[in-house]
Amino acid sequence: MGLWLAHRFSHHQKASSRARGAAMRPVDGARRITPRRRTSSTELHWIPRTSSAVSSDGLHEWASVNRDLGDRDWAAIDPMRVHHSKGVRHKFTPAMYFWQRTRSHVWCESQQERWEVLWLDFGGQVERLWAQPLAITFGHGSRLSGSWHVPDLLAQFSDGSLGLFDVRPAERLDEQARIQFGETAATCEVLGWRYQVLAGHDSRATANLDCLSASRHDRCLPPREVETLILQMAVGGRPRGELCRLVSPECPPLACAWVDNMAWRRLLHVDLGAVFSSEAVYTTPDSVWEGRAA
Repeated sequence: MGLWLAHRFSHHQKASSRARGAAMRPVDGARRITPRRRTSSTELHWIPRTSSAVSSDGLHEWASVNRDLGDRDWAAIDPMRVHHSKGVRHKFTPAMYFWQRTRSHVWCESQQERWEVLWLDFGGQVERLWAQPLAITFGHGSRLSGSWHVPDLLAQFSDGSLGLFDVRPAERLDEQARIQFGETAATCEVLGWRYQVLAGHDSRATANLDCLSASRHDRCLPPREVETLILQMAVGGRPRGELCRLVSPECPPLACAWVDNMAWRRLLHVDLGAVFSSEAVYTTPDSVWEGRAA
């Protein structure tokens, strides 16, 4: 059984590689903009991606915040990053996160942002992410009139709706940040977008999720018949090591990529708050069978 599975996996990998023929989009650098500070109404400022993106002529665009602006096709606009990080001088270590759905990298200003992007990816509700894609200039009537803010992330969700995210650990959420995030939330309400401040997760759960994420890629997808076998074996729960040995006796590490990929896709349940080891119990949720029956 194990050798057969290894052969099937090798064939599956080659087929998946051919299917993924689309080139990966290169990583962009930040584009510098100068939002207007004194405006009568709150505005969004952004730089759309164009075929002449190497030129800065005429790319900086802005518009007053209203529902029509929020309803634009922001996937077609494909806004570029507009903020230059202050980097390690301010104790930030930039990072890149590969967003498989768009075959592009999401730039993260800090490791904290990368952890939050990891959780957004695992949640499965976000189809596309843009890092620091626009600036909000606050107009008259705002408590922040005359200042501007670059949210950390713009998201397009699986239902087509949009939203902004800011990343700020709970211990750093001071009064100034509360005001800024409150005004950003009010802006999103006018646009018809969601808004959320991402304040962190349990450190052990995040570390465990980071381990699972190594197998999130298409190359770790098990063949359909193997996936069904794993689901059957995990009914009632099995330790990860035992499950891998049963699925691929001659090469258990091969099956580890499969079961971790299925846990990442939430086809198998594992307690992320517990110690992650060969004794971690993987269980097939009842909802998986219900979904397959439908």
